[in-house]
Amino acid sequence: MADVKHYLNDGANRQAAAALAMFQYYLGDGIEASWDDKWSRYTAKIQVARWENCREQGYVLYLRTSDYKHQLNIAFYEHRNSDHIECARWEQITFNAPSLNTPEAADPQDYSYGWENSKSFGYPNKAAEWMFNEFEKFWFEHTKRLTTTTN
Repeated sequence: MADVKHYLNDGANRQAAAALAMFQYYLGDGIEASWDDKWSRYTAKIQVARWENCREQGYVLYLRTSDYKHQLNIAFYEHRNSDHIECARWEQITFNAPSLNTPEAADPQDYSYGWENSKSFGYPNKAAEWMFNEFEKFWFEHTKRLTTTTN
C-alpha cells in the first residue's frame, strides 16, 4: 500500500500548510469589502502558489486590485532553525506568482530577517489571522482610493 503522506505533501512544510488551511478558514467565501451586489460575488481573488528557497518551503499569497495597479504579496514558511512561521509582506506587481526570482522579493540578505514588514509567529493560526487582516486592509484601502478618485 502507498504511503498517504506522499500524496498529500506538495513540498511545503507542515507549519506552512497549517497556516494556509487556517488562512482559508478565516477567508471563508471572500473579503467582505470586495462583495459586488450587482454580480453577487466577491471581487477580491487571493491567489496561492508555492514559495521555496531550497531550505524553506512554504506558500505565497497574492492579491491584485481590480484595476491591476496594486498587488499585495505575503510569503510564509517555517523558518529552517525554528518552528516559527515567517511572513514576508511586500507590494509589487508581477505577471506570474511572485517568487525569490522576482526582483523585489530577491533580497540579497537572509530574506527572513531583511524584510521591513516581516513578521514571525509561533502558531500557524496567528500567522493566518495576521495575513487575513493584511489582505483585508489592503483591499479596503485601495478600493476606497479607487472610489474616491472616480467620483
